[in-house]
Amino acid sequence: MPGLRRLASSARVESPSTVGGWLRGQNLPTSAERLIRLVRAIGAEAKRQEVEPLPDERHLFDLDHWSRRHRDAAAERIGGQNGGTARQSAHSDGEPGIVGFLDLPRPLADWQPERLGVHAAIADPLRTAATGFVLPTYIYRRHDHELRALLTDAASGNDPVLLVLSGYSCTGKTRTAYEAVAACLADWALAYPKDADSLYRLLAADALGPRTVLWLNEAQELLGGHGGEAAAAALRRRLEQPEPMVVIATLWPGHRHELTVRPTGVQDRHPQARALLTAARVITVPAVFGGSALGRLQETDDGSLAVAARTAPDGSITQTLAGGPALVQWYEQADGVQDCYGKAVVTAAMDARRLGHTSPLPLALLEAAAPGYLTDAQRAAAPTDWFETALAFARTRIKDVVAALGDVARDYGMGARSGVCRLADYLDHYARTARREYFPPASFWHAVEHHAATAADLYELARSAEHRGRLRLAAALLRRAAHGGHGPAWETIVTMMAYRDLTEEAETLARSVLRSGDPEPMLALAWTLSEFGDPDGAERLIREAATTGRASALTSLAAVLSQGPEVETALAEAVALGDPEAPYRLAELRRNAGDLTEYERLLWLGASAGDLNAKGELVRLKCRADEWDEAERLARSFADRGDGFELAMVAIERHRDGDRTEAERLAWTVVELADRDVLDAAKRPWPGGTFAAVAVLMGLYSDDDADAEPVLHRLTEFRNPQTWAVAAWCQEARHPGRAEALYRRAAERGDLYALERLAMMERRRNAADAERTHRAVVDAGGGVDPLAALWEDEGRTEEAEQARCYGLDIDGSIADAWPF
Repeated sequence: MPGLRRLASSARVESPSTVGGWLRGQNLPTSAERLIRLVRAIGAEAKRQEVEPLPDERHLFDLDHWSRRHRDAAAERIGGQNGGTARQSAHSDGEPGIVGFLDLPRPLADWQPERLGVHAAIADPLRTAATGFVLPTYIYRRHDHELRALLTDAASGNDPVLLVLSGYSCTGKTRTAYEAVAACLADWALAYPKDADSLYRLLAADALGPRTVLWLNEAQELLGGHGGEAAAAALRRRLEQPEPMVVIATLWPGHRHELTVRPTGVQDRHPQARALLTAARVITVPAVFGGSALGRLQETDDGSLAVAARTAPDGSITQTLAGGPALVQWYEQADGVQDCYGKAVVTAAMDARRLGHTSPLPLALLEAAAPGYLTDAQRAAAPTDWFETALAFARTRIKDVVAALGDVARDYGMGARSGVCRLADYLDHYARTARREYFPPASFWHAVEHHAATAADLYELARSAEHRGRLRLAAALLRRAAHGGHGPAWETIVTMMAYRDLTEEAETLARSVLRSGDPEPMLALAWTLSEFGDPDGAERLIREAATTGRASALTSLAAVLSQGPEVETALAEAVALGDPEAPYRLAELRRNAGDLTEYERLLWLGASAGDLNAKGELVRLKCRADEWDEAERLARSFADRGDGFELAMVAIERHRDGDRTEAERLAWTVVELADRDVLDAAKRPWPGGTFAAVAVLMGLYSDDDADAEPVLHRLTEFRNPQTWAVAAWCQEARHPGRAEALYRRAAERGDLYALERLAMMERRRNAADAERTHRAVVDAGGGVDPLAALWEDEGRTEEAEQARCYGLDIDGSIADAWPF
């Protein structure tokens, strides 16, 4: 039998008494690797001395046998807290900090990221509601490469390594560490002490074997408080042992500074922690994403990352991922005696943003709007300084990262603008779905009428009120916006007057605006008359508008005249003035005249200006010439700029040409592109493309339910609610129950078309709650017509006519007659 000192050397243990304790069965080696080395040393000595084991003792030199025994013993020993703790008895010398539970190492694969301190992230709002821990796709950044190179070296080396990830709150320090350790040290063990005493006990018990990661998340909690110095000293001693081990710590920069800079004039409270941390390799985790990382962020189809990218324009992606859920929870639970005032102010800000107020929010608007979001009892109990208290609450930084309301930087120079604030982007995003069916109280509308930042903001809020059937409110806000200098408001006023059969008054108003050089209200009235079946009246007004020489008026004149030299002259002038629709109309004339070269040139001119008719005609031109590759390339270039209808049109043309395979491939491409851009407000308008593509896919298999089933299942796996809604539309006739379920699912994710179709299906089957759904359509922006149609079906004709003419009041009741 070799001596204990030689066995200790073979097992790479400093103390021979430790090996003696193993052999006497008093304790267990902390790692299987140490046990195997010990068995090998004993076996080598037995072979050297030519000692043969008895038949029933041969298993004693079987390394697999001892690996299994160690695993079983460790599992029995670990048992309890966190699946990896063991009771450690006191040393005979009564050394402090030894008694208690040990957070023993266990295989890295047994650790879940949430147990290691990784923050839960915001969920993808367009998937089925997430339950449990959300961990989005990881995006590599420059510091990841540095960290992984160090861990790769550590995995193949024989020396311990101390690494510190330094970064502010929610910058991704812990997630960075977890991903790197999982990638580079997957077959190692990991120990996660929860406090300084636990860390000290692990080190004092020699419980950290080779190939172990010591996880010190938020290391200031372990090293900066009670027991931290003893733990730091013990860790310094452990790092002097030549064994492969990685200590990975996370620290805020301020805490690292506090623990590593020697104080002057006061007692040095952290000499051991300073000595430990100054020897560490420090890796800084940036607060924002930039450069290539932002590019990779745009390429991922992870919904959580897409929301973060859209709501964190400054690149603070990880802060939004981690802070978003906490911010929403903070807002939803703010119902206390004092918190309710802050919640009212934040809710008013959310409504203002989602309904169109894009400028920084005036504090006067929020103060005036807030009372309507409170109960009578809450208003009665409000202290005199309620608004200051509410603002302080709304400016509270959640996780030290984000507040519901923040400051707005000055346009030039330094500092914040006074009297205004901005809503956190993630709360804005959240509100657009969570509050889509809520119509704000009267106090909100009174506040925006008197305190909206600009006439343009007031106009957008007025249009939101109009789309929600509040016509009297909309008219009042539109007049205020128009008198404030926002010209488009006059167009909407004139159109509303025409629909009220106030054509003469509308013409008088449009003419007064025309005298200032703006033809748009007159053109709006003309097209309304054309819709009412009065083409002569429309032409008269358009000719009057065309006297201004404005491009839109000249294009409108050409549209009502259809043909003749006057048409070509008007279009040529409009093209020269840069009207985006004129090139397509003039191109048609050139084609009819046989000038195909000029025809195509004008189509390209219109397409480059964004005209959908010109884009579509260019693609059709390539399809008719059997230039399918060029047609697809062109349609994809249009799709990359947010317009997918042309690509769906190529799919339709392929189907007509008999190429079913290509038609299906192109249709799926449109659906996939729409899904990619579903959270991007600038690219969201894909209604035509999505509708056409899904219709193609469902049409290819419409004759056989069994064949259509996989297509339908695949469509419902996408994130775009519009895809579900169109799939439901294709199913309405044959499978109404399935269609209704899909509509409901899409409506819950904010799709207005789905909500409208759901209301229609309920109306057809006389559902008991049909009116509630129709009112939800109105308040979500679908107008008053669906509700009026329901009342007509129920025989409430007078109410329907009154609602169509005068709209609803703010509280949802039918408005009385009111003058313009």
